[in-house]
Amino acid sequence: MSQIEKVKIPASVLSGLYKDVLISEPGQAQDAEKKLMRAVIVIAGDKNTIAADELLTGILTACKLNHSNAVTLHANASIKETVTSIKEKYKTNNILLFGIEPIEFGLPITFPHFQIQESDGIQYVSSPALETLLEDKSLKVKLWNSLKQIFL
Repeated sequence: MSQIEKVKIPASVLSGLYKDVLISEPGQAQDAEKKLMRAVIVIAGDKNTIAADELLTGILTACKLNHSNAVTLHANASIKETVTSIKEKYKTNNILLFGIEPIEFGLPITFPHFQIQESDGIQYVSSPALETLLEDKSLKVKLWNSLKQIFL
């Protein structure tokens, strides 16, 4: 009984015994902490007018987005939302920019409003500010045509 036997277990059997990972690989823990969102909406300014809020609510509803699968962030002088800060907090495939130019947001490219632009696995749509959209129905139509391609 004082002798210890050495037993070699094949890796395939051993991996089957330990299906749940106790120690994650580098980078895995960070991804698990990120909130998974269908879309991140970044709006220039502190607050919207009531009409702009109603327009945003209509856009989100039409795209089948709500508080459980999308987040709305307001970027202003004191809070600078950038592509880097968004990627640190959220895992998403879609980012909508209202009143923020792609370069200001930290993207390495510029593209026209309403054009769907993919970069690093994320689709971006840039749009004029919500208040501007309220004043021009043709701009709302252009935005809707872009959003339909992504969300419907």
